[in-house]
Amino acid sequence: MRYLNLLPSLLIGAVAGSRSMTPGALIAGAGLMGLRTPGRPAGLGGRVGQTVALVLGLGELLGDKQPSAPDRTEPGALMARALSACMAGIALAPPGRARLGGLLAMAAAVPSAFVGLKARARCTQAVGPVQGALIEDVVVVLGGLACVVSASRMDRQAGSAVDRSGVAGQTLEHAAEP
Repeated sequence: MRYLNLLPSLLIGAVAGSRSMTPGALIAGAGLMGLRTPGRPAGLGGRVGQTVALVLGLGELLGDKQPSAPDRTEPGALMARALSACMAGIALAPPGRARLGGLLAMAAAVPSAFVGLKARARCTQAVGPVQGALIEDVVVVLGGLACVVSASRMDRQAGSAVDRSGVAGQTLEHAAEP
């Protein structure tokens, strides 16, 4: 149970492996709807950052359908996915475990880029390129949304437990580790 609360960080890394901008967009969207993540998402604390993240996420979903879209397994694309995963993993990690959450997300992002590419190719063979891309988008967005919502719920439950316990010195205000 001790490591179960890191599962959203690990899985958001897999989401970043398929769509590098989607984790930030989902975290930003959750923030705009009033959901709090356990950690502070870098650059997504204000409305401007959240709006930019949403626009970038939407742009990526649209741009991915273009024939000129770059290969997700090129070195630059893999680095972007790893960095995006790290930031999202930190945001979804429980308090005091931001570094581990970021590392787990990064570790999941790179292999999932390769797995996602292979799955997309098979899906494209089965149903065509546009439908294959749309199926991947639905899976990625719903999976990422599940990560963000479950991290928020776990954080809220942990905060309620701290409130009920009356333990002195603990706070519900969460910040990423320095």
